[in-house]
Amino acid sequence: MHSLETQIENTYERQTSLLGDLRDCLEMERESLMEVDVDRLWELMEKKNALAMDVERTGNEIKCLMAAGFPDSTENPRSSALKEWPWYKALHSKTTLLKEEIRVRIEENQVFIKDSLGFFDELMNIIVQSGGKGDDYQHLQSPQEKHVARIYHREV
Repeated sequence: MHSLETQIENTYERQTSLLGDLRDCLEMERESLMEVDVDRLWELMEKKNALAMDVERTGNEIKCLMAAGFPDSTENPRSSALKEWPWYKALHSKTTLLKEEIRVRIEENQVFIKDSLGFFDELMNIIVQSGGKGDDYQHLQSPQEKHVARIYHREV
């Protein structure tokens, strides 16, 4: 049983480390978004996906180990672990905190992307609307050209 406890603790520590790496990756993503470093964003996306898969894999491994560690328990394996292993509460709290930090950073990055896209959308609308009026060059057109659709006279 002691080796199973050690195995669970080591797996939990590995998951905590992976969650820390994922949080750091999201911080770098934020910086890359602000710098508009597309190449780095692609690298970070691949790294985030790999880390997320590793976190999920270790989470499933922990669940299986916990079920094996407390097979006859009538309560949740986490509750049993909290009662029996003093180290479990600290690691569980740390992973919970890291997961919350990751959630917050993901939301912040999504808001930043959404705001940036909204800004560029508004900018494009302003450019398109100001280009459609043609007030600045009205005096250069002959009277008969004014009635023809402007799209045929505009350079692309």
